[in-house]
Amino acid sequence: MFPGPNLYDYVICPNAGSHLVMLSNMPFHLPRCAKKFPSANLARCPYNSTHLYTIDDIFEHVIQCPSFISGSEEKKELKETVEDWDAEPPVPTYNPNIHCVANPIIRSLHGATRSARQEFRKRERKRLMDLNNFP
Repeated sequence: MFPGPNLYDYVICPNAGSHLVMLSNMPFHLPRCAKKFPSANLARCPYNSTHLYTIDDIFEHVIQCPSFISGSEEKKELKETVEDWDAEPPVPTYNPNIHCVANPIIRSLHGATRSARQEFRKRERKRLMDLNNFP
């Protein structure tokens, strides 16, 4: 049996203290709640959009934000690759018209004049008859 959400999965909305919101629903709840409570002048953390604080507290939070990853702590090494993305591919590009002409695929012509559509349908009937070897 699936255990339901426990009490630790809920957080209090910073816009309205009476709202208990599941932590997973917080990114969806905050924009809707901000429309209902425009007077709550809260600033959004640049590292995590679910962190909302008053203007006075936001500077202290930004310094100590747990979502912040400093560049000095995380050092990623760039590996050089031998792939050349600018070079032409070794195979020709796919042309869907060649595939459609060679296989029994029903096609239609849009945006042409009536006589051009009639001529196209006539050619298509002949092409399908030849592909299916009908008498």
